[in-house]
Amino acid sequence: MFSHLLAHWRIAALSLATTLLPITAAQAALGRAPQAVASAAAEGAPAARQLRTASPSSTYTVSTAVAPNGTVVQEFVNGEQRVFAVVWRGPVLPNLSSYFGEHYSAFQQAVQQKRAAGQRGGAVMTQQPDLVMLSRGRMGRFEGHAYIPSLVPAGLDIQTLLP
Repeated sequence: MFSHLLAHWRIAALSLATTLLPITAAQAALGRAPQAVASAAAEGAPAARQLRTASPSSTYTVSTAVAPNGTVVQEFVNGEQRVFAVVWRGPVLPNLSSYFGEHYSAFQQAVQQKRAAGQRGGAVMTQQPDLVMLSRGRMGRFEGHAYIPSLVPAGLDIQTLLP
């Protein structure tokens, strides 16, 4: 009987994973079109609230997703409609792979380098020509940012957007 239930559970899990694949593939990421709510919903937060506002300089817009768990993620979008920066703050670390997209491997590499050096916890950072990223915090309080320097609008001081 137990093996019969386990087989049904595996089929249900595979079905759910197959259903979710198109959602994760269509999410926004650094360098792509904004979709803050889709990313928050994929994290199990279908009731996320989204706000879209113009910046004071009109050279970029901000999409803000607030997950039910309280985590706030802001996507900064340039005039070419590409996400040039992502900022997060909240009690739960957001699913960074959905916001970093192809740049997520740089984050993973930074984490692996810290662990190889014998460090556990603390800030994870990387500064490369195509990505600047900082993630820090502890359970209940996380914050960080990532941006692509070449996509930052001309004349914008990126430091004014970061936590």
